[in-house]
Order: sequence, then structure tokens, then C-alpha cells
Amino acid sequence: MADLRHNFVGIKSPNPFWLASAPPTDKEYNVVRAFKAGWGGAVWKTLGLDPHIVNVGGPRYGAIWGADRRLLGLNNIELITDRPLDV
Repeated sequence: MADLRHNFVGIKSPNPFWLASAPPTDKEYNVVRAFKAGWGGAVWKTLGLDPHIVNVGGPRYGAIWGADRRLLGLNNIELITDRPLDV
């Protein structure tokens, strides 16, 4: 089997396949399941000090449009978690 170990700016992982900050990384048990399934890493939401300032009043996704106005992708623009730091 190919060696997929990866080192990116000093962060070592068994492979370059990481989960993004999204519902699959929302809870610890989901991240643990992902690691057991072979994912190389996970990105948690940005943490902040109290008081949390969270964008809850508007859309949380932005669209990336191609030249012909085809939808190419979506990006998550929710910038910070509302969860406490002591998790």
C-alpha cells in the first residue's frame, strides 16, 4: 500500500484527507469516529473568548460562481463557534 503520510507546516498526519469544519466535526464523537475510519485529520470551528460573537442573523454559506454563472461550490462563512472553550 502507498505511504500517504503528510506533513504540512509541521502538522503530521497519516494521510492528506481531512474533514473540514462542518457538521461531521461538530461533536467530539464524530471526530473520533472519523479517525477510526481512517481520516487523516479534522478542522474544528474557530474558538473565541467570551463573549462569543456569532453570525446568527444571516446566511452562513456563500456561493462561488463560474464565468457562465454555474455554481462551482459553496463556502461556509460562519466564522466562530458558540461553544465554550472548556469542552
